[in-house]
Amino acid sequence: MSEARLLQSADRIESSVVDDPGLGWLYNESKAEDGVTIFIPNWNHRPYLPRSIRSALRAIEHLEEAGFSGELIVIDDASRDGSQKFLRTVQLLYGDAPLETLFLERNLGLPRLRNLAMRMSRYRHVCMLDSDNELVADNLPLFLQAGLQTGAALVHGLLIDKREGRMTGIRSDSVASMRLTAGNYIDSFALVDAKALLRLGGYLADPRLPHEDWEMVLHLIAEEEQIVFVPAVMGYYHLVPGSMYAETAEDKGPRPRSAAPEIVSLLRRMFAQTGTREWDDIKVGRIYHPAVGYID
Repeated sequence: MSEARLLQSADRIESSVVDDPGLGWLYNESKAEDGVTIFIPNWNHRPYLPRSIRSALRAIEHLEEAGFSGELIVIDDASRDGSQKFLRTVQLLYGDAPLETLFLERNLGLPRLRNLAMRMSRYRHVCMLDSDNELVADNLPLFLQAGLQTGAALVHGLLIDKREGRMTGIRSDSVASMRLTAGNYIDSFALVDAKALLRLGGYLADPRLPHEDWEMVLHLIAEEEQIVFVPAVMGYYHLVPGSMYAETAEDKGPRPRSAAPEIVSLLRRMFAQTGTREWDDIKVGRIYHPAVGYID
């Protein structure tokens, strides 16, 4: 099957962008502007897949009602929990849905999966949805409109933290500023311009920098790409055992994203060499809503 050739190339993937010409059959080089590709990466999250997939398919319905199109791509990164069997069942049950699944036999890691999904996407704008999170389906057209109208490389909105069905906080609720060099507060759960990100090298797959979403935001700022915040809820961030933030989120909400000192030092060496930029509150992002335009 198709994954065989992908696996043959896995050892040669040194950069963050999957660039092997043998994978060309997976790619969509010409990307449509009138829709969204929703991407769900999965690694041993079978219990949460029904929720994320259901929210994605509902979001596609709302896109179509608004005059847009959509598709869902799910890539399983060599799970061992039976995720593949579940996804094959979903594929059979929803045969008419715009759903594509890809199963890998060797784990490639999240940055490479995101880059592969951006290569595969039919549409220019890709919504990065982790398998344990959930989209607010009604609002996805707003974020697409914001991306189309502003040309932003990354569009983010409010994410509501939920634990055991109870709201515990809000994240991704601040406009991008150079204080991002001190810590990340813009989550990877966002809408990105795949062509822009791939042109800039994609998500960095470097074991020295496991916080590839943080590095990407700083990279976009350094490249003077636009980052837009839409004051609307994009989705729910479910705090579950084993999730990235489950151990740090309190009832009042999560602490700013922390990282090991050596990782922070390396990112500052890359993006804040003067040691002063974290005190710079100049906004490098913008606030935008399709109904009113720029708000800031």
